Amino acid sequence: MTDRELCIVLNLIPELHPARMRRLLEAFGSVQQVCAADESLLAQVEGINAAIAKRIRSSVRSPRLLKEELARANQEGVGLVTLADAAYPRRLREITDPPVALYARGELTEADDAALGIVGSRAASLYGLQVAEQLGYDLALRGATVVSGLALGIDAAAHRGALRAHGRTIAVLGSGFSHVYPTEHAPLADTIAAHGAVVSEYPMQMLPYPGNFPRRNRIISGLSLGVVVVEAGERSGALITADSALEQGREVFAVPGAITASTSAGTHQLLKQGARLVTSVDDILEELHLLPVPVAASRVQQAAGPEGLREEDLSDAERRIASCMTGKEPLYIDAITARCGLATADVSAALLQLELKKIIKQLPGKHFIRYTYERHR
Repeated sequence: MTDRELCIVLNLIPELHPARMRRLLEAFGSVQQVCAADESLLAQVEGINAAIAKRIRSSVRSPRLLKEELARANQEGVGLVTLADAAYPRRLREITDPPVALYARGELTEADDAALGIVGSRAASLYGLQVAEQLGYDLALRGATVVSGLALGIDAAAHRGALRAHGRTIAVLGSGFSHVYPTEHAPLADTIAAHGAVVSEYPMQMLPYPGNFPRRNRIISGLSLGVVVVEAGERSGALITADSALEQGREVFAVPGAITASTSAGTHQLLKQGARLVTSVDDILEELHLLPVPVAASRVQQAAGPEGLREEDLSDAERRIASCMTGKEPLYIDAITARCGLATADVSAALLQLELKKIIKQLPGKHFIRYTYERHR
């Protein structure tokens, strides 16, 4: 087998977590040497017992495992890049324990060298969701790739912000591609793959076990120049990502929140420990000495919202709803129905169309708000 094929096969062995794989490579020098070593020699490496050594030897002797995994990946439009490939992400290769194989749907490009992670609580507040989406939007509009974990709450908001700016975003899964999690974000994953990439170190059929997510967080930070924590409780998984970032020599940023909010406890602790305070995207760009990439006028116009929509492009119901949603505060669907005097079914249908036309966006709990679009000159 080639180095590339051996990397994929070794990645299929569940017991070979990143630390064990790193020790094997340090002990033997290369993937080929690892796979050629006797079981007795393999078992001398810290963390590698006789059972794991036997599993390694049997796996590399079974081309069927590789063939079946590649067939599964190909069937779902997933490619693989390994440590043996020149196309492996440069920043991720630099960390202590990079995945030997990385599954990817979409495209990883050199533009992703300027990437920022945005992470935070799944049970995010409205404030946190708005901040995460705005930061994702602002970073993407300025040429940065937004990296996050596809999770509910802050992660999804950051991805959506980048997509709204027609920029690049990368989602890092905590499962295999055959079990995208959370399932309700499968359509979002499809959209991200079309405008960036969805990646995972896990084999195709790996289930979203709870222990997978802390491990995958090192990839979010590893792909990034720095990590922005928007909201996090005292024991939030986002803090694990921040710890990984520090271990990898990446910058850590935190967004302040209300002192009465439990989701601010983690971010405020990070700020006390020296994380860079973020009040706007300029704080991030300044700290990382990044110059905004000039954005084509057409892309700014695309990202700037539905200014080109004419009145005749909207139905009567859509016009009535849009005209009654002029404030900056979100409105519950019942309040919208009462204001515009339409039937509930007509309001629901019109709200969906207004979302698709990027005039409004839906927030948790059936609340809706008008998009606010910044001017970029």
